[in-house]
Amino acid sequence: MSGSAIENERAKSSFQFEEDLTEGGMKVTVPLKSIMYAGQSEYQKVDIIETWFGKTLVTDGKTQSAKCDEHMYHEALVHPALLKVKDCKSVFIGGGGELATAREVLKHSSVERVVMVDLDNVVVDMCQKWLPEWGDGATDDPRLELIFGDAYAWMMNTNEMFDAIIMDISDPIEAGPGIKLYTQEFYSYAVTRLNSG
Repeated sequence: MSGSAIENERAKSSFQFEEDLTEGGMKVTVPLKSIMYAGQSEYQKVDIIETWFGKTLVTDGKTQSAKCDEHMYHEALVHPALLKVKDCKSVFIGGGGELATAREVLKHSSVERVVMVDLDNVVVDMCQKWLPEWGDGATDDPRLELIFGDAYAWMMNTNEMFDAIIMDISDPIEAGPGIKLYTQEFYSYAVTRLNSG
């Protein structure tokens, strides 16, 4: 049976993606067209699947973004901030594994340097392999410096200044590595890394 025939059979069968939305038991269930990648990184379970919403990045069972609306999320995350800064030249991105945030930042011709720090190289690598249109060649742009590491530790230890800081990170989960990125301590320091204006 060909790959597309298998996918058609899965779409007609009971293969489904189910995501818990709340601790109270609210869930969303959608037919699963295909599993493009399923793996475990050092930090989290990483899945790239296809549903009615198109290609979808899922980490630890939670949807991070889907083809049908990722552009709305990433455009809204980036452009208001960068348009607010006059002549934005330098941008820090915390997280951003799909590379779509970098894609949107790099659309601004005034931007000379983008530093993106993401904890999980598996997410970035798999997104480049399975969701290349989301990054749209961002890693080929010499203005992007991609660092694999802890965005919290990197920010807390840098003396670099930026015109904009954009956080494209997973929702806070108490046991997750990203919880520190939601603290007052982090944002109190991050604001000192912003150029005036």
